[in-house]
Amino acid sequence: MKSFVSLLFLMGAFSTGLYAQDTGNVLKGDLKVHDPVMIKQKGTYYIFSTGKGVPIKTSKDKITWQNSGNVFASPLTWFKQDIPNQDGALWAPDIHYRNGQFHLYYSVSGWMNFNSSIGYATNATLDQSSPLYKWIDHGQIISYKNGGEKVNVIDPNIVVEKNGTVWMLYGSYQGGLRLVELDAKTGKLKSDKPELTTITTSLGEGSYIIRGAGYYYIFASRGICCKGIQSNYQVVMGRSKNIRGPYLTKKGESWVNNKYTLFLEGNYAEPGRGHNGFFTEKDTTFIVYHAYTRSAGGTSMLNIKPVYVDADGWPTINVTKKLFKLNGDKKAQVIGK
Repeated sequence: MKSFVSLLFLMGAFSTGLYAQDTGNVLKGDLKVHDPVMIKQKGTYYIFSTGKGVPIKTSKDKITWQNSGNVFASPLTWFKQDIPNQDGALWAPDIHYRNGQFHLYYSVSGWMNFNSSIGYATNATLDQSSPLYKWIDHGQIISYKNGGEKVNVIDPNIVVEKNGTVWMLYGSYQGGLRLVELDAKTGKLKSDKPELTTITTSLGEGSYIIRGAGYYYIFASRGICCKGIQSNYQVVMGRSKNIRGPYLTKKGESWVNNKYTLFLEGNYAEPGRGHNGFFTEKDTTFIVYHAYTRSAGGTSMLNIKPVYVDADGWPTINVTKKLFKLNGDKKAQVIGK
């Protein structure tokens, strides 16, 4: 019931113009963000995103956001041999709660430098006032050296199945997307020479998998990002009965062949929309993404929208009578009351 009330509030805020832009974005506060993911602990929502030391935003209502520091106060150095000129910005984090800890995965890369890696950190709590608050960095878990030939090893997304199996999806247009199983106890690879599953050969970045009734749904971003109002970023989707694929479009075409179905595209007010995460609370699943916003001078701004089911049984952000519901995802996103 609380989720439904929250959904009505979001929709009502949209209709009353709570957020003074022409985008339909009802959010307010510190909204500048890139590659956001969301999680909730007790009464606070947290956004983690791309930036120096992994920036953090917080909110009590999912509407008004404020900047709340960074995961890492001091620059990390374990990747300097591979990327000596890396500027300290860590890309596209993913976070979940499992086995009594928060697990944060992040990308280390440089613009057009494909010596990329994925790192991993843990914390007992997200509450910065708690004496237990301390991020412990575990360093590199996979890199361009063992993450697949010519694959850009960035943009991790963790999927935890009903049986406890932990998977990591990663990659980009440079070599496509790969899926690898992680050790559920260590949070790292099961082997330094992992078995990789090819999901695409060139399509997409910022990929994310969620499980609905009967299917795993995959989302990724394509097009031009990071160029303000010149961006045409968009989110595409596919689905599969098996987490390892193949993922198919509405037309039955395969993601292995870099085919896709459009999920979210830009418009005049927000020319580029993409690099999403998903967040579920009670009966409502939300897509969390950034949009290059014309009225903000092309700045990338935080957006949060509820996800529905269309007439064909696929996820959509168009309002229908049926909300999209997860089925079988054990990656905890709401921790405590």
